[in-house]
Amino acid sequence: MALGSSSALPTGFEPRSGNVYLVEERRPKVTFDLFDQALSSGFSGLVVTRDFPKRLLSEKELGTCKVVWLTNMVGEGRINPTAIGIIMGQVRAFIEANPKSVVLLDGLEYLISLNTYDRMLQFMHQLRDVVVTNECVMLVPIDPRTVGQRELALLERSMEPLIPRTEAEPSEESILGTEDQGVLRLLDARPR
Repeated sequence: MALGSSSALPTGFEPRSGNVYLVEERRPKVTFDLFDQALSSGFSGLVVTRDFPKRLLSEKELGTCKVVWLTNMVGEGRINPTAIGIIMGQVRAFIEANPKSVVLLDGLEYLISLNTYDRMLQFMHQLRDVVVTNECVMLVPIDPRTVGQRELALLERSMEPLIPRTEAEPSEESILGTEDQGVLRLLDARPR
């Protein structure tokens, strides 16, 4: 699957089918960029989100993709966030019905806050198995500030972590800044 490159990701980044990507960013901007690229490449899309679907659809061009809202409110296109089995069933049914699919699970922090972390880790392992066996792509944004180091490390172990560059970080192309002649900057030297 060739999705092109996003300016916040390494040049030439192409998500591979059969992978779950943990995109570590405060807001899921890069995640939605990757999702949009997949939709443009002919993938069928599913978004499971905490955001109100009408607002999300007004802000993003999601085409004909399916959007499921994580909420306690009853109705069509809505799932109770504590009903992990139902979420799993809907994601699995979508993936199996759409061989070339991309799933965006936006709201992992919310799911963790309502369920136990261990239960959500088990859920993510099961989702990963569904993604791998059906060779689709899954994007899971997470704000790394919302979980502890141990929890983040366990998520990174079970998924492929992506850490987009922010606009404030220097690009890899310029180690020496033009204003700071003779000053060497360390790249990616932040604590994890």
